[in-house]
Amino acid sequence: MQKKKQGRRLDPLLMLAFGAFCLSFAPVFVKLIGEARLGPTAIGFWRTLFGGLALFLVSTLLRRRLVLSPRLYLFSLLAGFIFFLDLFIWHRSIIYCGAGMSTILANTQVFCTAILSFFIFKERLTLRFFAAAVSAVIGVGLLVGLATDQVVFTSRYLTGVILGLATAIIYAHYLITIRWSGFKEAAPDMIVFMTWTSLFSALFLGLAAAVESVPMLPPDSTSWLYVVSLAVVVQATGWWTISSALAKVDASRAALLLLLQPTLAMVWGVMMFSEQFTLSQAIGAIVTLVAIYYGGLRRR
Repeated sequence: MQKKKQGRRLDPLLMLAFGAFCLSFAPVFVKLIGEARLGPTAIGFWRTLFGGLALFLVSTLLRRRLVLSPRLYLFSLLAGFIFFLDLFIWHRSIIYCGAGMSTILANTQVFCTAILSFFIFKERLTLRFFAAAVSAVIGVGLLVGLATDQVVFTSRYLTGVILGLATAIIYAHYLITIRWSGFKEAAPDMIVFMTWTSLFSALFLGLAAAVESVPMLPPDSTSWLYVVSLAVVVQATGWWTISSALAKVDASRAALLLLLQPTLAMVWGVMMFSEQFTLSQAIGAIVTLVAIYYGGLRRR
């Protein structure tokens, strides 16, 4: 009986890990499309539009009720707007400072998420969490390149760093908003909730892209393939999986586990784009993974 209970408790952690794996490919697809083919805002528009439509199709096939309560519509609208801000800033950070670097910076949201959770959900921050968080800070700092002189801090790179840190603050509010929706209302059907959230984000991103007066259509079949992959793998599969598990895991632990995303994104950046990865950065990856492990251990 006890083993079954523990097995059920592990499921949300595994779901978060899988979702983080899917999300780790987001900067890869954004960088593959690149600012030369399509602007960062337009990329976000197609990502959320196709992702929302994919979730809509799955919801229909599963015969889910596609109507939310009025309050959940408001939560979904708010989450969609925050996610619009997140992608608007983060996609630029990816282009300016690299796939791995921008993702690592965005995931420093762990600290903001924990602070927000302390005040909103009255979650207790344990010594284990603080130790893991400090380790994560050290690991992320090494990954950024603060301990090596081989990283060139150009104005473009610094802009990307600043945008990445700004993304972290917005990202934390997005995670808290999703969790708050399940806290204030009866637990929503997350696939339906994420469908509406993605479509609301697409609306805001589309309006922003229209104001920018930049090309909206991907220029070739390869770009379309990347855009659809970004939508299905990241927006639909990744965020649906993570959103379904967030309400079942305390926010501080979930935030640490989600650091799998920047660690893997760093690996993809090195493998696919030859992004700089020094010895100190490799050490930072190991430190971050250890912090994730201890931060995700069950409280006693």
